[in-house]
Amino acid sequence: MMNYIQMRPSRTALLAAAAATILLAGCSLGSDATTTSATTTGSNARTARGFAQFPDIAVPAGAKMDVERSLVLGTRDDWIGRLSMGVSGSSSQSYDFFQREMPKFGWQEITTVRSEVSVLSYSRNSRVATIQIRNRTLGGAVVDITVSPRGRPAEPAMPASPAGTVETAPQR
Repeated sequence: MMNYIQMRPSRTALLAAAAATILLAGCSLGSDATTTSATTTGSNARTARGFAQFPDIAVPAGAKMDVERSLVLGTRDDWIGRLSMGVSGSSSQSYDFFQREMPKFGWQEITTVRSEVSVLSYSRNSRVATIQIRNRTLGGAVVDITVSPRGRPAEPAMPASPAGTVETAPQR
């Protein structure tokens, strides 16, 4: 004859499950922060609502943050990482937007390429921003903004000829 043991969850396990449920519910409630409602045009450009933690970059009106593709370290004017967003305008409109608006946030253009995947590069203080823009299949565009620390200046290269005299071995 086999005895079956009836397992009951402990009070601690129930409390842990309830806490996990509350945390997950809180995360889903906070997802509203990924949508935007403001525009970033004009000399007093303001950062769209969901992007308020990134006051140093231009964000198109209506942009929606792609939280799964974004990875950001740091805060305010000192963050690094990738910020990914979907925008309603075409890649061409987005390119024009960033080229016009990024200098208003203190970014200096390094280089730009308008193509199927457009790339704009900017520098500001000790950071570099690279913006990649590509069309989405069903309209709009995907924008990835990668911000990283500026690399140190290159070490001086070894001189072409050594300083001082050079001795050569006699030929045999």
